[in-house]
Amino acid sequence: MENPAVSLLVAVYNTEAFLPNCLQSLLSQTLKNIEIIIVNDGSTDGSQKIIDHFARKDGRIKVIKQENQGLGAVRNKGIDEASGEYLAFIDSDDWIEADYCQAMYEKAKAEEAELVICDYAVEMQGTGKTICPEIGKNYAGKPKNAYIADLLKGKVSGFSWNKLYKRSLIEQHQLTFPLRGELENIEDQYFSFRCLLFAEAAAFVTKPLYHYRVHLASIVQKYQAGLFEDGLTLYGANLDCLAKHGKLQTLEDALDVFIVNHGLSSILNECKSLNKKSAAQKYKNIRRICASPEFRKNIPAVDPEVFDSKQKLLLLLIRCRLMPAVYGFAALYQKMIEYRMKK
Repeated sequence: MENPAVSLLVAVYNTEAFLPNCLQSLLSQTLKNIEIIIVNDGSTDGSQKIIDHFARKDGRIKVIKQENQGLGAVRNKGIDEASGEYLAFIDSDDWIEADYCQAMYEKAKAEEAELVICDYAVEMQGTGKTICPEIGKNYAGKPKNAYIADLLKGKVSGFSWNKLYKRSLIEQHQLTFPLRGELENIEDQYFSFRCLLFAEAAAFVTKPLYHYRVHLASIVQKYQAGLFEDGLTLYGANLDCLAKHGKLQTLEDALDVFIVNHGLSSILNECKSLNKKSAAQKYKNIRRICASPEFRKNIPAVDPEVFDSKQKLLLLLIRCRLMPAVYGFAALYQKMIEYRMKK
């Protein structure tokens, strides 16, 4: 029996409200030679009933149930079970266009690419806004390293779900997602960075084929405990990876920007409205971030023009060690971000 062209790997955890829309979009794919692997990561709502309903409708669906282990373990399980030439990761509260698989697969075959990246639509729940970053337009035809550098600099997101990966690429380099307790806040960037680094060629589809559902509280207001520490670990891992494969000289400047940018994001993270820590604890955490040798030593090393005016001011306050001002301005900056996203 012919192996599927594409394996769609779906991680499910308590998404019963959105799961039917997601699964229906998979069954509606114009490319029929696909398999759908659904891993239920110990959901406690009605997700399993919905999965069973769709599995009875279509024999291409394979269902795996397991105790809750976290997103990394779920995706690794999907990779192990996949038999397609290419594979893609789908979050169970999102959905894809009917030609997602066909457009991505045809682009991969036409350009002999081990990795294909498509545009996506950010669907802002509660506001009705849709944002479509133009990734393909900005990077198609450019060297792969231009995209990798901008990934490190934070100009493009390291999401795993707007990409089609050749399975042999993942197997050859033994690429996996970090497990629970290992870079949980940024596991997508860890995986995507390595796939991009090892892929011989990457191609782009200039159409928003993936719909990313964003809940305001989850993306803008929610506090991520351990975010800065995860970034430090990722920085060290990426530094070692680039050095090991002879890429450090080419991408070291971008990696410097990564840790500075991550430090700024971590400071703002401490000021999020859903962070219930006391003001004293937030201030203490911000001081700790600013005192980090990896963060502080790279601030003068990066080109300030990669940052916007508010980031530049925050960096100036950090360099001058004006910690009360850093905290006050960061709190105001974060409030502005949350207000703007609500409009």
